Amino acid sequence: MKLYIRKTEDYTDENTELLEEARRVRLARIKNAKVRAECIASGMLLREALADYGYQVEEKPLELVYGPEGKPELKPSESCETEEKSQIKSSEATGASTPYFSISHSDSIVVCAVDDEPVGVDTEKVKKVSPLLPKRVLSEEENAEYCRILDERSPEAAYGYFTVRWTEKESIAKLIGKGIGMDFRTIDPSEYRLHTVFRTIEGEEYVITTAQYKNV
Repeated sequence: MKLYIRKTEDYTDENTELLEEARRVRLARIKNAKVRAECIASGMLLREALADYGYQVEEKPLELVYGPEGKPELKPSESCETEEKSQIKSSEATGASTPYFSISHSDSIVVCAVDDEPVGVDTEKVKKVSPLLPKRVLSEEENAEYCRILDERSPEAAYGYFTVRWTEKESIAKLIGKGIGMDFRTIDPSEYRLHTVFRTIEGEEYVITTAQYKNV
């Protein structure tokens, strides 16, 4: 698996005609500058990540298909035998016909995970947590640990703990294609392979977590 991290300000409105169709439709309705930047950065980073991963991305919008809950995937090639007819050609390194990907953004950064096997990714900036939010996201055991850290250590340490748990759960939800419609309190992170990294960007700390199935 490869993880790509960029700042949303690295991208402009140029070449937005290369964004996938659904993203262009959504972009046309967005007026808020920050949200527009996130939308553009997500689409352009996806193209860059796929190309860097070893797949040939043509100079036209990617064709995506969507699962029942809206999870995006690359449209399979019409003919696996004729690479010239494929929008994305397999790399010699992996031999896979189409890669899996997941995208997330938070505040001023956007991340993309790409792999030959299903993957989910989420990123969040570590910040103050609303008092009501932990009970809506964490299991009883996790919430008890959050409260212990809040009481015995510091608010900042508790916020960091919560952010890790949140990114774990959302990356898992993206992996299985359910998104934020799931009850995060019921997600057991121990059932998945998780990898968490911390990145400090311009003085702000971010948590990035990827999730994959354990049998992969």
